[in-house]
Amino acid sequence: MKKLESLFEDYIKFTELRSSAIAKGRLDLSGIKWFSPTLLLPLGVFIKQNRYIDLVLPKDRKVSNYFDIITENNSFSKNRSYIPIIKIPKNESELEIQLKKLNNLAIHCGGTTPLQYFIGELVDNIYQHSIFSTAYIMAQRYQKLKLLEFCILDNGISIPQSYENNGFTIESDKDALDYALKGISTKREEGRGFGLRSSINLLASHMNGTCLIISRRGALCANKQHGKESFEMPENYIYFGTIISISIPLLRTEVEIYDYIE
Repeated sequence: MKKLESLFEDYIKFTELRSSAIAKGRLDLSGIKWFSPTLLLPLGVFIKQNRYIDLVLPKDRKVSNYFDIITENNSFSKNRSYIPIIKIPKNESELEIQLKKLNNLAIHCGGTTPLQYFIGELVDNIYQHSIFSTAYIMAQRYQKLKLLEFCILDNGISIPQSYENNGFTIESDKDALDYALKGISTKREEGRGFGLRSSINLLASHMNGTCLIISRRGALCANKQHGKESFEMPENYIYFGTIISISIPLLRTEVEIYDYIE
């Protein structure tokens, strides 16, 4: 299974490629040997938003072909081990089709219900708090590694900005992620705010998964072995919006979610 650090390392690799591309007007992927969702999704979105930048594809033919399939193919088959980069509809009522695609992969990770709950909470947060104009998802099942990884991102106001807009004073973007982890809602209403905390608890404690959240300069990593850790990133690692990456082992047994949600 991928280590906790690898999700963050993939994100850092994205920021390095992004910085180089902006400085040189050229995105050089020639040396890339492996694309994970955590690396490829933000890269794919960056390319869509910066068409003026020249693109150099990976030298490895298989890696280059995979890049083309994931970034250019909007179709999905339930027999495939991946979901290409697809746009989350602005209208929440049109979301069901995209969720069905992820649920077809979710059955391999403790049954449909646990991951369906987790994904539902993430997407609900995007619609309720993000104020996004674009949002995307991508997923890949690695049968040999016995692992599913998916990534979801949006260009909304970010978790820190959401707290600031609702009257919270935060000293750093890390503080905002700590608030979210403690179940403190931006709405200041009793009984609100537990969705993300419950979701991470379910993922890390019982599904043996790993979670990475990047929002502005705040970062949060969580898994069963290392627990939960939030930290402030350097300015060059900033992401204007939110990225959530999940790595989950393929499970043979069903997971009972109700012991882990609040």
